[in-house]
Amino acid sequence: MFIPRFLLGKYKNKLKHPNVLRRKSDAIKYDSDEAVKEALCEILTYSVFLIASTIVANASHHLYMFYFNQTLKKLFIGREMETKFGMEVRFEEIVTTLDLWNFLETKFLDDLHGETFTAYRNNEPTRTRKEKTKSFNITEEGYGLNDDQRRLVLRDNILLGPPRLRQIRVKENSCHVNEAFLRYFNSCYREYSYNSEDRRPFFKNTSFYTLSDLKVNPIRGEIRKYYGAGYVRSLTYDRAINEEILQQLKSLKWIDRGTRVVIVEFVLYNANSQMFSNAKILAEMPPVGGLVTSYQFQALKLHSIWSDFDYGVFAASGIFYLMVLHYTFEELGEFISVGLANYFKSMWNLIDITVLLFSYISFAYNIIHPIYLKKIVQKSNNDPNTFWSIDKICFWNLLYVDMMAVCVFLVWIKIFKYISINKTMLQFSITLKKCAKDLFGFAVMFFIVFLAYAQLGLLIFGTSHPDFRSFGISVVTLMRMFLGDFEYELIEKSNHILGPIYFLSYVLFVFFILLNMFLAIINDTYGAVKSEVNSGHSHFGPYLAKLFRYIFCSGCKSHETTVLKSRKRQMQSSGDFQINWNDFAEVNSISGDSFTNGNISPTGGRLRMHVHELIREYFQELSDSEYKLHNVSENPNYNYDLRSLTNRITRLEEVLEQLIANMDQILKFQTKQQMKNKNLCP
Repeated sequence: MFIPRFLLGKYKNKLKHPNVLRRKSDAIKYDSDEAVKEALCEILTYSVFLIASTIVANASHHLYMFYFNQTLKKLFIGREMETKFGMEVRFEEIVTTLDLWNFLETKFLDDLHGETFTAYRNNEPTRTRKEKTKSFNITEEGYGLNDDQRRLVLRDNILLGPPRLRQIRVKENSCHVNEAFLRYFNSCYREYSYNSEDRRPFFKNTSFYTLSDLKVNPIRGEIRKYYGAGYVRSLTYDRAINEEILQQLKSLKWIDRGTRVVIVEFVLYNANSQMFSNAKILAEMPPVGGLVTSYQFQALKLHSIWSDFDYGVFAASGIFYLMVLHYTFEELGEFISVGLANYFKSMWNLIDITVLLFSYISFAYNIIHPIYLKKIVQKSNNDPNTFWSIDKICFWNLLYVDMMAVCVFLVWIKIFKYISINKTMLQFSITLKKCAKDLFGFAVMFFIVFLAYAQLGLLIFGTSHPDFRSFGISVVTLMRMFLGDFEYELIEKSNHILGPIYFLSYVLFVFFILLNMFLAIINDTYGAVKSEVNSGHSHFGPYLAKLFRYIFCSGCKSHETTVLKSRKRQMQSSGDFQINWNDFAEVNSISGDSFTNGNISPTGGRLRMHVHELIREYFQELSDSEYKLHNVSENPNYNYDLRSLTNRITRLEEVLEQLIANMDQILKFQTKQQMKNKNLCP
């Protein structure tokens, strides 16, 4: 990769200073005005990067994506259906294969075709069915609907290809049946695994396909993950034909004991919001019988940050990636300067590398994303009767969203690098750093006990309590108990002897003892850190106060300086160093009583401020004409720095002479005031 040498040289020279290296590797210490100034510039720059990265990460989300998924969930899953026995059940309550066929034949087709089917059937009621058929150029069974109109769902969404059914099966006789039950079960079907999957070319008028053939990904259900594509039967846009297809599959007993999951999938595109939805409805069949239902609705945007018409996002993206390029050169310069071993010792450098890596990956993805989806839309327009899967881009979009979430999280976490601005925030950071080793040792002991209780809960309640049905869920359940989220009644019903003992021992040992030990470690470390931090001093606050005074009080300060310069020129021209105290009172608001009784009032301290103004003026850079007047050597090669130093010493002598003269006048004035006060006293 080509890297401009002058940029690397710039960052390399910048990082040679040891203070800079220390600041990049550790927390910033505001121990001088120079350090505060550099840190303030770095904080402002990083704040821009923080805002830009947050906007870029949130660009992949939209509020309508949530409502898109919720609408489809309510339409296909939420509403109840009537079974063959007259019972009202929801999709999550389906238990038998008969209920599944009833769902597919009635509710699914009603939801898929219902609104459009009814709307066009009832359109223009004064027209006859023959006239409608002639107008739409479709048979009577279609009720005046053409192919494009049949593709609509909820009027605003279009199907990218007809829906399809998939089932994944296991091999027959993949397990052993006891001889005593051979007359009841002539075959055996084990639980699903990759090795036990049935891959015969055909099964009851349906063909077998691989994942690569269908361009789909492995799918995870409620029970397990399935690594095959299975046997596929495509539907159509016509409801009557779909009813015939489903009736034929039902008569062939397409779903039997060897079926492990049935998947109904379709893809919708909403032109109003430029969004897709990849919908999958699953019905899993475990070896123990029954059905376990689940669903997946994943929405994603057509456009990325580069192809969207949101100019605010576009501008933020440009700033974000330009700053990524800037930080890349900075990190390369530091890497070359400090070397491999020293570079990776800093936690902040590891965070920087991760953020930069994720940023470059996101840049490439945002270019590929809209191109891929536009090709899908174009293919669907050219061949509307083929199902076009977007599983691949959905998977990569999910990874992209997760990656940007981690990236923005790390960008926000890096704010801890600057929190030493305030003592409280600095105490928090140092406390976590100092007690890390103690907490790690405590965490080992804690998780041993915690995982032991999780395993114990799985073995005692796993068959009867839903919150302990697997080891992972048991761990989550115990973590929820920390927050008081538990159901004691179910624990007691699952095992009326060991249940109460389990619950009370867990609360006593883990919650009251171990958790309080954790808090005690942090509390002791915080007390020690608090005394150390209070003894330090930060220049950040005073520097900001001085900066604000310089910005907002520059007018008053310039007026006072002008008055002092005018008086100084008058004194120098006349050669008289007599002080007119009325003029000083005009500038400093000092009354004559400020110097009485041998004390100078607090307002008299302003006089010292104006003396500093005079000294600053004398120490300013001299112009070329002044250098010519003070040139003490005719040699053209005379050292320029020595000549400048000579002129500054001369000016310093003049300042000191004037200060001495002014102090004499102040003492004389003070003596006169004391004499007057004595004469006035009775």
